[in-house]
Amino acid sequence: MEIKPVGIALVGCGGMGLRHVRGYAALRNAGTPGAVLAAVCDTNAARRAEAVELYRALTGEVVPAVARMEDLTALRDVVAVDVAVPTAYHLPLALEAFGRGLHVMVEKPIALTVRSARRMTEAAAEAGLVLAVAENFRRVPGNRAFRALLDQGEIGRPYFTTSTLSIPSSMLHPTGGEVAWYRDQSLSGSLVALEMGVHEMDLLQYWFGPARTVDAVVRTYEPELVHADGSTTTVTSEDTCLARVDFDDDLSAQVTLTMAGHGEPLGQRLVVGSRGSVSSACWEGWQDGWIALDDGTRVPVEDRIRAWVDGLDADAREHWLPLGTWNPDDITLDVQDPVRYGVAYEIHDFARAVATGGRPEIGGPEGTDDLAAAIALLESSLSGGPVQVADVAAGVVTRWQDPLDERLLAADGTRDGAR
Repeated sequence: MEIKPVGIALVGCGGMGLRHVRGYAALRNAGTPGAVLAAVCDTNAARRAEAVELYRALTGEVVPAVARMEDLTALRDVVAVDVAVPTAYHLPLALEAFGRGLHVMVEKPIALTVRSARRMTEAAAEAGLVLAVAENFRRVPGNRAFRALLDQGEIGRPYFTTSTLSIPSSMLHPTGGEVAWYRDQSLSGSLVALEMGVHEMDLLQYWFGPARTVDAVVRTYEPELVHADGSTTTVTSEDTCLARVDFDDDLSAQVTLTMAGHGEPLGQRLVVGSRGSVSSACWEGWQDGWIALDDGTRVPVEDRIRAWVDGLDADAREHWLPLGTWNPDDITLDVQDPVRYGVAYEIHDFARAVATGGRPEIGGPEGTDDLAAAIALLESSLSGGPVQVADVAAGVVTRWQDPLDERLLAADGTRDGAR
């Protein structure tokens, strides 16, 4: 199917926004049809200028730069916005964009609360516009291949999985950008449970189906962030999560995430099944590990990923690995490369949905499911025991969210059950 050009304005030119700029440049330079960076938008003039210069340096093209979303209405090529701002602003900016007739992609998580996510989803449906969520991890070839490996029963029935990430706060944004807002609950909700935990929940649910029960402890080990110049930032968002997540078929996940790591950084995964196991020395995906089976087979996990890639037919390859969204010469993950980190694919998928009238892979409902599972970590910790993810998704369990909803939905002019 032919994909027509889709003019997208990037709203937010901070650290993640600049990653998106690199993603648009990679798609443009590869000649990938669909997404076109038509403008950048940020209230900060220096950030706008940095984004414009980066895109010019990568592509030779100069895009318009504006301060506010209302200024985009004068740019006829803009039909959609890519919102890469602190999570607290997703709801108001998405609602404003829908009101202006613009399709929307927001960075993950979709919102700070389930009610906010639902409001965004409803607004998109009412306007007949696309709402997509920029969740990049599952878009990496290794994570696609791992799902296929599970579906094919290579390790049998999965019994349990473990994941561990331990990094210092200085590693949060290796490509630069402001990171203090991650530590502010009013802006990020929770650094560990939402900003990082929603990645985990999206991957787990992509691989194993809906999460059923969550039992977690979420805490802050370092209540003050000390900067290189000696200044400090008070931390109101948690930095560590220890959790058990149960799925159907008696499969359980043990999850350890901390941004208060010291000493050696660590990221790893393990899945054990009835016929074998898969390991990884990378939290974000599958690499530097092994597939080990009971019959004595033991091969590098990258070999299985490459075999999956090479075995795709033309239609599947065009869908899962379109031109410009991955690197055929290096299928490993690189957090600093938007092509090898899934960022280019999420942009392409959004543009494809807008151009064809289809659905994005991760839209409002999927983004809300991931958010509910991530918020369950916080609701469980606050209640001191396990919670049902379905209860969080249905708005039955809301204690952690209530203070945020009071502010967010009041600003929107809505209340629960009223629009």
